[in-house]
Amino acid sequence: MPDQTIIIAAIAITLAVVVAVVLIKVLRKNKGDESSQPIQPMMQTPSGQLSVVEQCCLQTLQQVAGEEYNIRSKVALCVIAESHKKDAQQLLDFVLFSKKTSKATCVIQLQSVLKHDESAVNAALSRAGISLYRLPRKSSYSISSIRELLESYMEKPVATPDEMIATISTKAFRQCKKCKSPMELKRASGGPHTGMLFWVCIDYPECASVELYTE
Repeated sequence: MPDQTIIIAAIAITLAVVVAVVLIKVLRKNKGDESSQPIQPMMQTPSGQLSVVEQCCLQTLQQVAGEEYNIRSKVALCVIAESHKKDAQQLLDFVLFSKKTSKATCVIQLQSVLKHDESAVNAALSRAGISLYRLPRKSSYSISSIRELLESYMEKPVATPDEMIATISTKAFRQCKKCKSPMELKRASGGPHTGMLFWVCIDYPECASVELYTE
């Protein structure tokens, strides 16, 4: 009996060692597979997760180039250009993708508040043949200045702000949230919001309801 007990114990120990070795190999393999997987690029960030400045810039870009381009925010650099692993997580503020070819045409970067070194981004985009434009961080962006910036990338003649108002006005109707009167589109002709479109209550200034136009 004692010999039989020793044999059973030895078998149990051997099986335990074998199971442990197999588990270690499986865990190592899974870890290796996870590390070899490509980093999943962020293709689009919901507008609600963008800062106020980023939302203003996005809205202006959409007004100017939204018909011909899909404008994506917070796109990983590795999606459109080859980059080193250390730069793989670098996000680009806005990328214009052609609706015809689905290719990235140009990148809009807002100037970094922390003054990060972005030479790697410049080099990667240059190698990929993609133009990069840097804009200051502002509370509003002029439609006319953005139009001039992107004019060479537009196939159709870019509409003027007045033409945009006329086109949008025929397609849209908006009701004032305060007094329920109709609202009309107007373009700011002066101040820091020059060129931007706003919904304005027809009873303004009695009803001071003004809303930034968004598509």
